[in-house]
Amino acid sequence: MPKISVDLTDDELQRLNAYAASKGVSTRSLARTVLISEVDREAFLTAARGAYSVAKAAVADAPEGLR
Repeated sequence: MPKISVDLTDDELQRLNAYAASKGVSTRSLARTVLISEVDREAFLTAARGAYSVAKAAVADAPEGLR
């Protein structure tokens, strides 16, 4: 499985380790979850922005109370 390396300061790593421990997960698992969640969130928001424009255009001619 491919891997990545991330440079962290000692303080950042300490905070990350403490947070992961407070959640009961490994630092590696937390980092993977956070990274993938951010990518998925951005993809969702991009799709939602596009869908909003399409939906708004679709009802543009509808009577005021039906928009």
